[in-house]
Amino acid sequence: MKTMTIKKYYGLEYVTVVGIPLRKTQHGDVVDMDVRLIEKIVAKAIIQDKIPIRGIEFNFIRKMLGLSLGRIGADLGISAPAVLKWERAKKKRLDPINEVAVRALMAEKLGVKIPGKFSLLLGESKTPEKLTLNATEEAA
Repeated sequence: MKTMTIKKYYGLEYVTVVGIPLRKTQHGDVVDMDVRLIEKIVAKAIIQDKIPIRGIEFNFIRKMLGLSLGRIGADLGISAPAVLKWERAKKKRLDPINEVAVRALMAEKLGVKIPGKFSLLLGESKTPEKLTLNATEEAA
């Protein structure tokens, strides 16, 4: 079984996922792992590693969870247009109170344990230059 690396995952230029198993087919090598599992590994890392949540991270996790703008807006107590505004500002970080609310909600939906203190829910001061995740280890 070969493994592959995916860089720049869904526009998250700092994310590298390694250890993705491949299998040979008559059409060449294909990913031999549920892509949704790879997406979940990335989403959990964003939440747990306190990556600052910008529009691009928010959009990635929302779509990975299969939530509409209206549904996630309702869960957060804001309008769908407000959510869309966050997503369109891909590189803009959410305001601290919104980031904490989003991190807490996403953690709940992903089944991720996070600390309950406000100061510990706020992301780090800047997006990392590199985040490498190992799909085989994380999936275990």
